[in-house]
Amino acid sequence: MAKAGLDIGELLLKIATGETGKISKVDYVAQKPRFNAESADDEQTLERCSPESQGVSSAFFTSLLRELAGNKECKMHKFMALRNGKVICECGFAPYSIDYWHVSYSMCKSIVAMAIGILIDEGKLSIVDKLDDIFDEQIGLLKFHRKTITVKNLLDMTSGSEFNEAGAISGNDWVSSFLEAGTKFEPGSQFEYNSMNTYMLSAIVTKVTGKSLFEFCKERIFNPMGIKRVFWESCPRKITKGGWGLFIRTEDMAKLGQLYLNKGKWNGVQIVPQKWVEESTTPQILTGRTDSTYYGYQLWINGDRQGSYAFNGMLGQNVFIYPDINMVVVTNAGNSDIFQTSIMAVKIREAVKNLKIDDDVALEENFSDQAVLKALCASISGKTVNYPAIVGGGWKRRTVKESSGRIGRRTLSYNCKRGSFKSSLNSFNMRNEGTFASRWLQKINGKIYDMENNNVGIFPIMMQVVHNNFTDGIKKIGFRLDEKGSFYIDIYEGNMLYELKSGFGGKRYITNINMHGEIYQVSLESYCRTDEYNRFVIRNEIIFLEEACSRTINIYFDDDASDREDGKGTFIYPSVPRGIEVRFFETPGDDMLIDAMKNVSSDGFGGLQGLIFGRIIKDGVKGLLEDAIKNMLEPKVRGVLSTR
Repeated sequence: MAKAGLDIGELLLKIATGETGKISKVDYVAQKPRFNAESADDEQTLERCSPESQGVSSAFFTSLLRELAGNKECKMHKFMALRNGKVICECGFAPYSIDYWHVSYSMCKSIVAMAIGILIDEGKLSIVDKLDDIFDEQIGLLKFHRKTITVKNLLDMTSGSEFNEAGAISGNDWVSSFLEAGTKFEPGSQFEYNSMNTYMLSAIVTKVTGKSLFEFCKERIFNPMGIKRVFWESCPRKITKGGWGLFIRTEDMAKLGQLYLNKGKWNGVQIVPQKWVEESTTPQILTGRTDSTYYGYQLWINGDRQGSYAFNGMLGQNVFIYPDINMVVVTNAGNSDIFQTSIMAVKIREAVKNLKIDDDVALEENFSDQAVLKALCASISGKTVNYPAIVGGGWKRRTVKESSGRIGRRTLSYNCKRGSFKSSLNSFNMRNEGTFASRWLQKINGKIYDMENNNVGIFPIMMQVVHNNFTDGIKKIGFRLDEKGSFYIDIYEGNMLYELKSGFGGKRYITNINMHGEIYQVSLESYCRTDEYNRFVIRNEIIFLEEACSRTINIYFDDDASDREDGKGTFIYPSVPRGIEVRFFETPGDDMLIDAMKNVSSDGFGGLQGLIFGRIIKDGVKGLLEDAIKNMLEPKVRGVLSTR
């Protein structure tokens, strides 16, 4: 594992010092296709019905969704709940669509276990089979000097292999690296979560069947269940990543949860063997965690309710399964969740834990509560006004008319003090940004600024690392108005031009960006503001609609005017600035990467580099590390007005 530790440290140092382009030791090949918004003919859709018809009150979901939407730390993207195999609540959190696929991270590990169970049931594999025997030709004489790792050790995360997730950036041959790595402890003796265990299960599927895991799952699991719009990344050797890399729709995640509730059956057909489902959801090993005490086969077992367990992926990708009430709850999010411990996960788990349901007893339809839930979901999804919106008023009258999110309006009055009226003014300005900033946008129309440093990209760093798709660096940023008056921010990154249409006043526009041959949809919402120095600022929130990550780009326009004799330009006096300052932020942010760096062993470094890194990590000189990571994730880049 020493080499992998060195490689991840080297990669992070390259990113921190501003290197761009082909900085990874893993070969990059474009894989991810563009999402198909049109459903396939043989795509199966789950039945929809009211919560009450399945014994759950609409008020339960209204209360839960309000909590999730009201807490900014939850960073919800999508929510869906099933009972008795029927969708009783679903909600996309704007701008995310419930029908669009989403990265799943480790949630897909549970699907890998399904494939292994099918092979074991067919006699093509055994749970006690040893890696040394399965990959006998590849491992050679090394088998006589190794501790034995079995299929079961991979399934329940007890292999103890020193080749972990860091190895995914250390080279192209992950199977050989895993087989050659040592072990930290006797396999089977203790739990240690390692995504490379799941990758090796994927490699076993390929070894046994001659097909990639993705191909096998499409044939044996996805197609029979009508799961059509799905994609799974592979490693440089064409082996499906297994432990991550799956893009899947929320409804299809829910189907997989329901499949396990059905003991592996779908529409009367046994997809996954019943015995395997029961064995997978039986506690196999203690995790040492209080939130999920046991681990089964590629899934977490908790004590929320009798027999409850979860398919879990980081940053909020979850399928919570509750057999005692025949219920499935699915989430997609972009929070800091690692092992179902985030505020979002806690709120959902506590709510369902305390949910009282009478078996097979429908509640009386409550049309009033259903209307409230429907309105709330429409509001959260951005289909209606979801907050009191200011629609009139002004300085002289000191009153603001605002909608209440319902039919009709209300008028709020404020005293004449400027400070107490400030919040209302800000909201009023947000609703009228088209007029509010039009003179500024006209001034910078057609202007391009050359970036002094080309070490930042539109892709958040987490996405770059996970998808092995690294930025070529933003070289220029331009601004323009088209013939219809729409405002665009043009980002020149490497050889690509990303033309991002800005949405002001709460509007969002979707743009496709081509990142080295992979197409990603982004949603952009922009705001015009001033900072404490009265500089004009355009704040841009870039949402990657298929991902858990987002990027914020704040552009500050200098007060050094190139088109005024006095050289002064403020928000009140629009001008063409000679320079701009661009500040980048990403979510999730520096807290997660700092934790990741702390888990990198200094043993992987040699010589002076290892000594320095070890001192930073081990001896508590963490301020330097945290500052470096913060500067890496929240860089500030200067731009100068182009004269070309």
